[in-house]
Amino acid sequence: MDAASNAASKGKGDKLTYTGTDLYGNPVYTSDANTAKPGKGDEAGSCGNDPWKATKNLNNGRPGHPRLIAPQYQWDCLQSKIENDAYLTVWNYTIFQNATKWLDVKPVTYDVDGGLTLSGILDVSRIVQQRLKAWAYAWRLTKDTKYRDRAFKEMSVAAGNTSQSFGKGNKRWNPDHFLDTAEMIAAYAFAYDWMYDAWNDQQKSYIVDWIVTFGLQQGLDMYNQGSAWWSQPESGNGNWNCVCNGGLVFGALAIQNDVQGTAKNTTNSILQKALANAKQNCMRGVYKDGTWSETPNYWYFGTNAHARMLSALLTATGSDQGLMDENKNWYKTGDFHMYVTGNAGMFFYGDNGPNKFSTTANQMFLYSQQTGNPVYSLFQRDRADAAGDPLSMFWYDTSISGGFYNGLALDKFFDNKEGSWVSMRSSWTDMTGNYIAMKSSNMTGHQTHGDLDAGDFVIDALGTRFAGEYGSDNYLSTNYFAAEDDGADRWKYFRKGTQGQNTIVIGNQNQNASCLPDNKFESSNDAQNGDLSFSPGEKSTAYFVTDMSQCYAQSPAGSVKRGIRFLNGRRQMLVQDEIKKTGKPIQWRVQTNATVTLSKDKKTATMKIKKVKNPNAPKDPVMANMDEVEMLATITSPKDATFSVDPAYDKSKSAPNYLYGADVIPPQQKDEAGKTIQPEVLDYEVSVLSIKFDGNSDTNIQVWWQPQYSEMTDADKAPPKNVALDQWSLTSH
Repeated sequence: MDAASNAASKGKGDKLTYTGTDLYGNPVYTSDANTAKPGKGDEAGSCGNDPWKATKNLNNGRPGHPRLIAPQYQWDCLQSKIENDAYLTVWNYTIFQNATKWLDVKPVTYDVDGGLTLSGILDVSRIVQQRLKAWAYAWRLTKDTKYRDRAFKEMSVAAGNTSQSFGKGNKRWNPDHFLDTAEMIAAYAFAYDWMYDAWNDQQKSYIVDWIVTFGLQQGLDMYNQGSAWWSQPESGNGNWNCVCNGGLVFGALAIQNDVQGTAKNTTNSILQKALANAKQNCMRGVYKDGTWSETPNYWYFGTNAHARMLSALLTATGSDQGLMDENKNWYKTGDFHMYVTGNAGMFFYGDNGPNKFSTTANQMFLYSQQTGNPVYSLFQRDRADAAGDPLSMFWYDTSISGGFYNGLALDKFFDNKEGSWVSMRSSWTDMTGNYIAMKSSNMTGHQTHGDLDAGDFVIDALGTRFAGEYGSDNYLSTNYFAAEDDGADRWKYFRKGTQGQNTIVIGNQNQNASCLPDNKFESSNDAQNGDLSFSPGEKSTAYFVTDMSQCYAQSPAGSVKRGIRFLNGRRQMLVQDEIKKTGKPIQWRVQTNATVTLSKDKKTATMKIKKVKNPNAPKDPVMANMDEVEMLATITSPKDATFSVDPAYDKSKSAPNYLYGADVIPPQQKDEAGKTIQPEVLDYEVSVLSIKFDGNSDTNIQVWWQPQYSEMTDADKAPPKNVALDQWSLTSH
């Protein structure tokens, strides 16, 4: 910290604006943070101009090494930049801490997760990449042979070149689950390119052969045989295409000038095929409004691989080779990532994906650099995952300064019909403030990672989440990814069907997967200023109304509408539903980690939280204690409605507390060793708060959410008006 402070003074740049991060990875800001509007000044330790006169030739680019991400001239000035920038100082320290720590761990083992065609060795590949990047970085700055030796040992093991068993034949990196292969290719490419001067001729020959034989040739064979399912248009607009093609391009660029004959033909063919396919498919992963086509968590995998490919093309060939021309709206995905991030974690709709390991959100630095928009970079630099990634050291623009939040709108509506959703908050810097987000869109076309979740919402207040998301179920469950049509087995899993969302269930049935809700959004268009304790004015508000009738087969005769809005200067929230007579049972449902107690008349639910599950650790959630906070949820309409509360998982029955479908859970499947796979993730900590109706009359449901602040005003205690959704406006409440 002292070194960072000295670097900031020396370089006349921003000091670290945070003292640490909270349970959810949000920065805890310092009182002397630079809160000015985002801007640019002088670069700390300028690298000057690239001495290479770019040929922009895809198949014969920059001579010599390193050539990926950071050419030599950027390494030459890096130490100066570190000494003049607070953030680079901290990140450099963290990278070396990791590189040193990992010297003493054993090389990875061939650990297959659920079968080679299910989750394969993806975790293994990403661990290898994480380690090799750190050791390559540390070696390049120190030339210390301990990093070289440990890196080669790791590569030898993962290439099956030692007595330690690792895969079979030329499919050691498991091309049947090509994510594994692509991530391993990238890992070896980092080590080969960044540590090129460390290797003797025999080692270079080995590494090149491993990249070609176990990686590039496997990808080329799949392209030539037509077996690369992730390259097809119907499967291409997601992380699989970006990761697989990105790894192939990255590996080919690393070795393209050092191979001849058959190997050269392979690299040339891969560059042509993989890049062309990425343009056609990966580049569709971002919608026109910036929303990632799968889920917020899969954004990490897809955009990280994309950014790595983009950066390597720029440095190795002098051009992006037309990649970014394929989607002029791609960089808007930086907005998506910021707005989908709430005060208590992300709006984690849909599947969360596997462990990240080598994957971060530091592509925000590259996107900031390429667009000249400092906001993306300023947002990311204080996040928990910014440190420890060598890519940050070259993608981060040291000339930027200020607070990302100063001048940033509190609300944003992402209105692409395939993934329509809204984000609204009371502050970007007060993490005890309120955040609400709601999704209502088509539920197909998301690479089978979505939920049946039209009208689903989250609510953050008082530093935690009161209405939350389950995230992934067990990826190894039967037919989990088989289909997303109505009636698909995927929707029989509690976490994926409508009953597992914070929305309405009608007739004990799932929503229609291919519906198209009709949405309306309005905001008072407030933006935050430079005040870290910013709070909006009394008239500040925003609301979102969705007509979900198609999702319940209620249109045109019937209708199902939902609205969510801020009240009282964004201090409280209202969720309102209007449902015409259905003749079928109706259930309003919210999933919460809170301990819930009901008032005597069962119209008010007191929700208390003092133990937090970290939503950023989907595999092994971290449990942490916090000061107890309290939220009241009160039914203000209809007068005869009452709450009920039930556990999401009934321990006495050893089964999920299904609203429907308990008799049609897909059969358990067995792994390759014959061991039964648990079909569902169990939700011991979650309660379901619900309101039930018989559906024999029109229903107007209002639930008023009241965070219990230490100081409550009279306005906080005033119930909301009962205004029909069609009459909602910025001044209606």
